Amino acid sequence: MTSATALARLATGALLVLVAGCAGAASSGAAPDTLRWATGTAPNSLDIAHGFNDASTTVQFAVLDTMVTLGADGRVIPSIAASWTHPDPRTYVFTMREGPKFSDGTPVTAEDAAYSLTRHLDPAVTSQAASYVTQVKKVEATGPRTVKVTLSKPSASFLATAALAWQIVPKRLAAAHPKDLGSPEVGTLGSGPFKVTKFSLTSGVTLERNDLYWGPKPELRKIEIKAIGDAETLRLAVSSGEVDGTNDIQVSETRKWSALPGVTTSFYPANNITYLSLGVREGPLKDVHVRRAIAHALDREALATLMTSGHGGIADLMLPKPQLAALYGGKLPKLPAYPHDVNAAKAELAKSAHPQGFTLTAPYDSGSDDVKALQAIVADLAVIGVKLDLQPLPTEQYRQRMFSHQDTPLQLVDLLYGTPDPGEVLPDLVSRASAGPQGFNFSGYGSPETDARLDDLGKLEGADRAAVVTDVLAEIADQVPYVPLYTKEAAVALRKRFTGQFGTWTMNVFSTIRPAAGV
Repeated sequence: MTSATALARLATGALLVLVAGCAGAASSGAAPDTLRWATGTAPNSLDIAHGFNDASTTVQFAVLDTMVTLGADGRVIPSIAASWTHPDPRTYVFTMREGPKFSDGTPVTAEDAAYSLTRHLDPAVTSQAASYVTQVKKVEATGPRTVKVTLSKPSASFLATAALAWQIVPKRLAAAHPKDLGSPEVGTLGSGPFKVTKFSLTSGVTLERNDLYWGPKPELRKIEIKAIGDAETLRLAVSSGEVDGTNDIQVSETRKWSALPGVTTSFYPANNITYLSLGVREGPLKDVHVRRAIAHALDREALATLMTSGHGGIADLMLPKPQLAALYGGKLPKLPAYPHDVNAAKAELAKSAHPQGFTLTAPYDSGSDDVKALQAIVADLAVIGVKLDLQPLPTEQYRQRMFSHQDTPLQLVDLLYGTPDPGEVLPDLVSRASAGPQGFNFSGYGSPETDARLDDLGKLEGADRAAVVTDVLAEIADQVPYVPLYTKEAAVALRKRFTGQFGTWTMNVFSTIRPAAGV
């Protein structure tokens, strides 16, 4: 959905091989090298500036190259850039590969690459990926194959976020279509392993192998992608062989998926965190004792069991577990914690200005399975006298309300991030810049001191940087603008006529899939 969306899939001990047979190939009606893929929602744009969500980016990363990408372990590795230098804290110089061409045969130039990054800063583009490149001050092609990026301030997150946002498109096409690049009417043009041959908001997307691709040729010749919005209909479509696979699986439904005959469902750590956002600017939630009472009242272990079916667990800190593992290894810092304790919750509420309780409205997306978690939260909070009035809204209406930061004092949020860098997440959560419309700081929490700490994230490395992350996490734990609830594993279901390898940082899902031996 967001910056936080969809995007990469990780590797730290989680590279999964889907062991496949060839059953169903003959009856499927599709050629052995044609994959029929389903998404829960339809891609709305083939350009990240206008479609920064799971369904859209799944297609984008199959078609569009980025300047750099993420390896299986989450480290930044070359892509269109063969190499780069970092001559000073604010400067990166990229040397591009020789030979890459767009799928129409035109060369990929340094001008194309430079413009593809700069356009996210253009107000006329209104890019959904703009928050990923706010530190970029200037991008210039300094030679036929060299691009110089100057940052406004040092940023240790720049390379990792560039692996997501710096999708390379032809300058001539992007400049002519600042607002509708990637739409069905305009389409897009990339240098990636696949090319688009059809894109419709109603009938789906068709990709074909790009024979001009500079890298290893994918084994799939054709990919047909369609949206199946109902979760049970999607499961039955995979079970029957109507489609061959999907990664749009609600983790709370994994038991049903794991039992499907002829289908392998595999799991790996998702770079996500599900949490409760508490609006700190007005009403009862302005009181820190109220927020701490809510944190103590929630039975997070029961919530994790309910919502992940054993493929997830309690979120101890306000970062996805893959990012915590990358930063701290196996030794997490000890910070203020709020174990499930009704008496402690009542004691905190008694210290507040609302000792007898109160009522809150909680809007939510009626098209998601969030209602199951919210109903459990309603029951937990009722025990301490806090009444939660759930308000279902259609998906688009909820998103508009959510990102307007209006009338959303308490909401359940599930964000999926794309890199192993906490510098991608923490500014979203607690920077004042992100507390306005279209930002991800739904609590409204922030201060000049917090912003200064976030600035330090870009200047420091190693243990010094980890110390700043710990300080920010400690502040969140103490002030409780958010209550971390649970993390999840991601799931991929694939019929056994195909095999694939997937991990948290897998950028291009389709290039990992191949026909099973003997099919």
